[in-house]
Amino acid sequence: MTAKVEQRFSGFSPAGLKFLRDLAKNNERIWFVPRKHIYETELLQPLQALVADTADALRRAKVPIGADPMRSTFRIYRDIRFSPDKRPYKTNLGAYLPSTSGDSGQGGLYIHIQPKQSFVAAAFYELDKPVLLRWRTAMAKDPKRFQTMLRALERNGLKLSTEHEALKRMPRGFETNAGSPIERYFRLGSFTVGEQLSDRDVSGKRLVETIVALAKRAKPLLEYGRTLG
Repeated sequence: MTAKVEQRFSGFSPAGLKFLRDLAKNNERIWFVPRKHIYETELLQPLQALVADTADALRRAKVPIGADPMRSTFRIYRDIRFSPDKRPYKTNLGAYLPSTSGDSGQGGLYIHIQPKQSFVAAAFYELDKPVLLRWRTAMAKDPKRFQTMLRALERNGLKLSTEHEALKRMPRGFETNAGSPIERYFRLGSFTVGEQLSDRDVSGKRLVETIVALAKRAKPLLEYGRTLG
């Protein structure tokens, strides 16, 4: 059952964005703890409201992505146990809205809030090996279908990201696909599309509409991936 959030999303306040900017300069517990109430009221509560309102809007739009506003938002505390970077806090907000199927391989939406670096993405991110193998097998078996999906995304103003290529060489078993029009996509470990958000974008309630619009435009990718997950 989805947790109930009473607050409606009206945008992240200037005070909230300022908190994130200041945190980037003062990333230590002695600074954060006395100001934790600012984080909770100006950032965490609006983020939970954003997730709740977006999940409602996606359901009305019949996009099979949903979320629990309490569980879908990421903690601001960094896991520093095995990291050489000992800064205790993230300097952004994050939330992931998964497929309503509950299958992690079925893709979802990621929302990233950070001054001048915010974005929203539809993603099949860091796929497990069995799921990634299904993607690559399907691409090799029917490359035209994959290209049809890419063209549909382009018509919607989106382009599959190749920023995070998992491999420099073709994956084992798919070497014969080297030189094909979709060669570069075989090396990916994630399949994502997205768009940047300005500070003005995240400061108003229309952010919900923007996220839902991205999900609709990403439908070719989401539908393709769900047949494989």
